[in-house]
Amino acid sequence: MIESEATHGLSADARRSSLVGNAVSLKGVLREGSLQGQPGPSIATEFAVLLPGINDEAGTGGSVAGIVSQQWPWLTVHLNADFAVTRERHGDLFLDAIVEGPHDWAVKPVAEAFYERESGGSTTTSGLIGAIWQVRDDLAFDVGLRSGRTNGRSFDEVRLGLTFSFPVR
Repeated sequence: MIESEATHGLSADARRSSLVGNAVSLKGVLREGSLQGQPGPSIATEFAVLLPGINDEAGTGGSVAGIVSQQWPWLTVHLNADFAVTRERHGDLFLDAIVEGPHDWAVKPVAEAFYERESGGSTTTSGLIGAIWQVRDDLAFDVGLRSGRTNGRSFDEVRLGLTFSFPVR
């Protein structure tokens, strides 16, 4: 998977566009579970190489994550734990929980609780509420409002996303 986030600052001192969070990752399912139509939780892992950004985030890093998910007809829960070596060569711990509404709804509500601690650096906590529009199995759009704190300083974000997949043969 290739991922990136396009950002644009709205304040006078940060009015520029950037591509941040650039990474190439490989995900694998360790245990097929409810997300694959089997009983019990689905368990997956993800390995990523963190790439330099454009107009932000110099350097490279890496991460490894574990993901446990459980889906019921009315609710899906994802628990994620990630350890990284950041682009600045610091250790980083990331934990989050994502709750999604009914899987068979075309547009489903979503909420996230997030915690991140960088060794010798910042601590971030945040919450997000939003929606995911599953257009097809291989295409989804999402929107969210995120509010949080980094080292005691508050922030708010509007997040827009596009997720697509294609078979590799």
